[in-house]
This record gives sequence, structure tokens and C-alpha cells, in this order.
Amino acid sequence: MRPALKAFAAALALLLDASCANLARADWRDDIGTFRIGIVAEPGAGNTVPGLALLTDAYTKALGMKVEFVVARDYTSLIEAQANARIEYAIYSATAYAAASERCGCVEPLAAPLDSGGAIGIRSVLLTRDGRVPDLMAMAVHRVVMAPFDSVGGALLPLAGLAADGVNAAEDAPFLTHANSAAAAEAMLVEGEADAIFGWIPAVAEGRPNPPGGTVARLEAAGLSKSSL
Repeated sequence: MRPALKAFAAALALLLDASCANLARADWRDDIGTFRIGIVAEPGAGNTVPGLALLTDAYTKALGMKVEFVVARDYTSLIEAQANARIEYAIYSATAYAAASERCGCVEPLAAPLDSGGAIGIRSVLLTRDGRVPDLMAMAVHRVVMAPFDSVGGALLPLAGLAADGVNAAEDAPFLTHANSAAAAEAMLVEGEADAIFGWIPAVAEGRPNPPGGTVARLEAAGLSKSSL
């Protein structure tokens, strides 16, 4: 089964739990009529999703009502479908969920994914070598490198977070350099061409140990000691 279909199957129980809260209203299925679920097709697959018939059958039997899947070509189309009430339920990526919430405020989370290491997402971090950049306000007199503009952890999150904290760090700030890739940005820090870099680390639920991974792990693999970061 495709990973997307596995995700739907894993979320089915949560959807049922949410639906059971409405069982006191005997006519809730009649109110909806057909329960429409949005799903994003793989690139180049058109509106064909392998195994979708089996999943439709499973949802139909579990919910006791007619179920249809609406296959979107991308997350933008999926968000528009939900904003225009053409679907009742969908599974989004974290970024797509944020975009849908901003677009219409018509989505409510039922569950968030958890990877095998316990991470629930990512956290953007500013990394410097040997204390060259002691705090955020000191960035203006140093060279700070970022990943390309479309990088979530390496550009979008830090720019949004800095703005929220009142730190003036526009995309065209003179102390910021945008590398062609996250790997290129990391190489600039390793080679001493930058004093700091925006990267990411796994974010975990409170009380859980930090799993390995992210920019720190990549910089260690490139030869930098963790104690120098």
C-alpha cells in the first residue's frame, strides 16, 4: 500500500472517534449525505490512486455511509476544495495545513504525525561556530547564510519567527546570504565563509529526548564538533 494510503488507514480510527461524538444525532449521516475525502495524487499520476477502491470500501463500511474520494493534483487544489466545502476530510502535510488554515480557517486538526524517533515536526535554529554570533541582535554585523527562499526550516520559519520577535531580518537584509541549497549553506559555515547558518532540528513533544537528525547532525558529519556549535 502507498504511504499516503497507509496514512489514511492510520487516521481512520481517529476520524471514527471524532464521528462517534456525533452519534447522539441520529441524522448526522443524512445531513452530510456523502462523506468526501480529499487526497493528493502522486506527480504524473493524474487522478489515479492505486488501492483507492479498497480504502473507499473500508471507509464506507466503517462510517456506514457513502464515501467518495476527491483526488487533487496538488495541495493547492486540495486546499481550494476544502475551502469551497467540496470535501469534508483530508490529510495535509504540516505546511499545507498551515496554508489551509490561513486560507479559510475551515480546518481543524485531529492528529499530527509522529516519526519513529519521536519527532512531531521541525524547529528552526540559528547555529554559529565558536560563539561568533552571541545573540540574534548581533546578526547585523556578521555574515549569516540561509537556505533557498522555499526552504521551510532554513528560510521560511526563521524569517517568520524573527519578524514575530521584532528582529529586523528581511529577505534582502545586507547581512543575509541565500545559498543555492541547504548543503551549500552548510558548506559555507564549515569552510568559514559564514559566521552563522539558519537550519533545523527535530521538534519533540515535551518531556521526550531529542532524536538525532537535522542541520546539527549534518554539520557534525561534515567534520564540525558539536561542542563548537
